[in-house]
Amino acid sequence: MKLFEETLSNIEGLDKDAVKRAQDRLDSRMKPKGSLGKLEDIAVQFAGITGKVFNSADRRCHIVASADNGVIDEGVSSCPLEYTEIVSEAMLNEIAAIGILCKSVGVDFKLIDVGIKGGIKREYPNLHNHKVKNGTANLRNEPAMSREECIEAIEIGIRTINNLKDNYDIFSNGEMGIANTTTSSAVLYALTGEDIDLIVGRGGGLSDEGLLKKKRIIKEACDLHRVMEIDPVDAVARVGGLDIACIIGMYLGAAAAKKPMLVDGFISGVAALAASKISPLSKDYMIATHKSEEPGMKVVLDNLKLEAMLHMNMRLGEGTGAVLAYPIITGALEIIKKMKKVDEVYELFA
Repeated sequence: MKLFEETLSNIEGLDKDAVKRAQDRLDSRMKPKGSLGKLEDIAVQFAGITGKVFNSADRRCHIVASADNGVIDEGVSSCPLEYTEIVSEAMLNEIAAIGILCKSVGVDFKLIDVGIKGGIKREYPNLHNHKVKNGTANLRNEPAMSREECIEAIEIGIRTINNLKDNYDIFSNGEMGIANTTTSSAVLYALTGEDIDLIVGRGGGLSDEGLLKKKRIIKEACDLHRVMEIDPVDAVARVGGLDIACIIGMYLGAAAAKKPMLVDGFISGVAALAASKISPLSKDYMIATHKSEEPGMKVVLDNLKLEAMLHMNMRLGEGTGAVLAYPIITGALEIIKKMKKVDEVYELFA
């Protein structure tokens, strides 16, 4: 609890002077003002985060939080519980999508077991075992976890960033947990009160009947736990997941450390929204990367008032969309460093 509270007190807004200097530099380059769109936005945001106009994103770290969800007992997923452990280990062996993508674009990969039922039996140098419990309870019948367990998972995310912040320029996050589109949809419903039909998608590929059942279970669970009447931490505790809580901590930790954190798709986005409800200033350190095919992603981005830079028709999760954005971010930071003014170009070629 102490780390959580200290972290919130350390989160500050962007450096407005650095933002202005970065924008002035971009406006003076050999191009129409604003013509590089999101590339300019990224460079300016980086300046505000670090306090420097020139920045680097060469030291990259992607962190996946893995945990199981008790609501799987309600038949809300087309995949079995064992997949959380199996896919997490495949990630560590670079044979799952996120492991392959991280290696291909030069991103260090780490995985936190924050609540895999049973856990990964083998040891890996980039596996961090910080299990709060063996998966959450079935939110349909009882709170998924206690407030204390939720804050413990949040603090694991914060502590992870604190331990890594000196070694990396930028972070991204992802998740693995069967049935976590159910938990994230429930959290999104709790945070926004939006129409359930706009929030809940098919996740791993539910049938029409399965989708209707998923919506009903989420609505009934949220009514049971009176989620509209409680704060964001309690909402995550009652209907969320340990993976979501851990990622919330990553966002808060990155903001306190003045490091950018990339927002992936739906579940990563729900955690970002929850973090912004807990600490509004944390949103200044988030960069939206990928518009998931899950329908609730539009609700997430609208509420965050962020616009994703990629739309790849993906809905895998794991942080796969975020990792694809790294080359774009590198390009944005190179533009502000290397692009010349018109008069400088004249001098070069006179």
